[in-house]
Amino acid sequence: MKLIDIREGKILGVNFVDLIAVALVFFLIFSFARTVLGEPLTFSGEEVYKAVKTYNKLESKGFLVEVEVRGTAIGDPTGEEKEFKGMVVAARGGTLQIKNEYGDLFSVGGSMSYLEDVAAKKIRLMPLYTSSISFYSKKEYFGNFGEFINQLEQLKRETGASRVVLTGEVSISQPGRGYLDVKKTVEDCFFCLNAKAYKIGDDLYTLSFKAMELGELEKLNLASGEVFVKNLRIYLGYDEDLGREEVKRIKLSVERLGFITDEGEATYVSVDELL
Repeated sequence: MKLIDIREGKILGVNFVDLIAVALVFFLIFSFARTVLGEPLTFSGEEVYKAVKTYNKLESKGFLVEVEVRGTAIGDPTGEEKEFKGMVVAARGGTLQIKNEYGDLFSVGGSMSYLEDVAAKKIRLMPLYTSSISFYSKKEYFGNFGEFINQLEQLKRETGASRVVLTGEVSISQPGRGYLDVKKTVEDCFFCLNAKAYKIGDDLYTLSFKAMELGELEKLNLASGEVFVKNLRIYLGYDEDLGREEVKRIKLSVERLGFITDEGEATYVSVDELL
């Protein structure tokens, strides 16, 4: 038997057309396995632009995202691969901006990068929750900071959320505390994208934060007078996808607690839907 028989149109005794059909089937199976059974939030160093695009899609819907990076530090003469972990705080072009647990900021680029701090071989994005229900708070006044926190804790308990994440502005009074003290206390957060403190009057401050986890807000332990919030968007995070009836139950709980006036004001989204 000839290895290749051009006259008969066969390879190893098998018809060319049959071989092409078999190869096509294997290719489709392989593609399906990579797409459906693979890890949609794991990227190679050559896919850093895809990782950035995916992160931005998640961030736009209020998801806080941690990251694990396998790569090499630019300038390390050993070229040794290491693990880098932290919270993604920004992403653009082919670069992820990461904040580690010590508050240090560093940049991650693709496998061939040299301008960033780390050249990635592998990137794994890890949203802190799988799905969320978000809404703008109708409650804009609280007697003091403790009352503000307590009502958010009640919201978390009664809706069964695993995390509560907040974006907006809070105006409070902080008598007896200097501006630099308040500023450091507010801006030193890990589970947040951004947090700033601005002095707006004698002992009066505005706290502006983007995607700050409730636990970080609790750590501030601020003693204040009246609290006013502005454009406060609340994200209730869940560790699994929610069914239609469960989403409705949670929205009704949020309405009953006075954070919204109609369940239609709250929006549900999941990571799977986004990707």
